[in-house]
Amino acid sequence: MAERRLERRDAVGGIVVVRIGVPVWPPGVGPWKCPFIILGLGDESIQFGYSEDSMGAIQNALSGIRSKLVQSGIPLRWELEGAEENDTGFQMAVPSAYGLGFQQHLEKMIEAEMEERARLFRELIERRKARRKAATKARAKPRTK
Repeated sequence: MAERRLERRDAVGGIVVVRIGVPVWPPGVGPWKCPFIILGLGDESIQFGYSEDSMGAIQNALSGIRSKLVQSGIPLRWELEGAEENDTGFQMAVPSAYGLGFQQHLEKMIEAEMEERARLFRELIERRKARRKAATKARAKPRTK
């Protein structure tokens, strides 16, 4: 279904390929499962994310991928222009296993932190604009002797 390539940033080097398949519902009664494989880290067995529906299986597979990459301890970077060091593009999901209230609490904390970062960024942009405007105004002023 999808693939992502990651650079190994250790002495071994090379490429790690992460593949995720289409979720399937096995015959009989059982949860959905979404296959994934990580090539280039050693254990190249097919793993699965499980859930009661196909979307949850995909989400759990993505969480499983992130977990396996972190557990490897190998520095990896997404092969994407502008990707930061150690950014694989697999983000941590907000857990729901501890109840909806806890999940919403964490989401509010994340949203508040994001808003604070955005506010600081907006302030930085405004300061830069003000400095440019002042510099332009200073250059435009005629010099008097």
